[in-house]
Amino acid sequence: MASALTFDALLAAVPFVLLVLIALTHVAQAVAGGPAVDPTALFHRFFPPHASDTEQDPFGLVERLLIGVSRNRGAISLYAIPAFVWFSTRLFAGVRTSLNDVYDVSARPAPPRNFVFTWLAGKLRDAGMVVGTVVLFLANTTLSTVVTIAWARGSERVIPQLAFFFSTVGRLLGELLAFGFSVSLFYVTYRYASVRRLPWRTALLASTFTALLFEAAKRMYALYLAHFASVGSAGGDANIGAAVLFILWVYYTAIVFLLGGVFAETWELRNMQQRQRTILG
Repeated sequence: MASALTFDALLAAVPFVLLVLIALTHVAQAVAGGPAVDPTALFHRFFPPHASDTEQDPFGLVERLLIGVSRNRGAISLYAIPAFVWFSTRLFAGVRTSLNDVYDVSARPAPPRNFVFTWLAGKLRDAGMVVGTVVLFLANTTLSTVVTIAWARGSERVIPQLAFFFSTVGRLLGELLAFGFSVSLFYVTYRYASVRRLPWRTALLASTFTALLFEAAKRMYALYLAHFASVGSAGGDANIGAAVLFILWVYYTAIVFLLGGVFAETWELRNMQQRQRTILG
């Protein structure tokens, strides 16, 4: 199940990244002065100073990618939007099926339903999960990025009224808020993705467990990129290793997600056994 979820997640990630890049190009053009701005110079102001006329430019690949998306974003959107809708709902169909299996939904009696009605209901549930999780994911990513940038530049451009947010306590509160978004993301998935509705306490415990292991994986991956993966390496082995590690990280996240579901099911069975002992005792 983890392998299937990883495959579906990677398929959904490609159009999702393209749509995010298209949104970034719109923002960049709005900030830079409108669509008349030269695309070649559009993104220079958003990167640190670098020699863009050399072959060793560390941001050359990123700039070329953003410029290509900026010039062809209309045509890319025509393919990226339906592709993301299809692959994202496919991903959450896999999530729903996996959680149904983990929660032993097949072993629980259910009223018979028409196949078409069941399929449409599942697709609507998947589409709703896509909207909810994308909003939470973007909020979590945006908040984490803002906290990181603010901490990096806070010592140089501290506004007296906002000095608290650049302190150690303010950074800790920001990271806790970002962690809360991660917990909320997994909570929504555990509680609403499956046809079986978990109690909110069980879903909260499972989402906290999964969010902790997910944050650990994310920080270890960031350490690898910071200390081992080199953009300008001659052989490119470190960058290939980073790409492979990214796939392994997605696979690890899928395993942790399924373990969180097992944790929730085990916790619920334990509570059920305790209630049975109380009744029989």
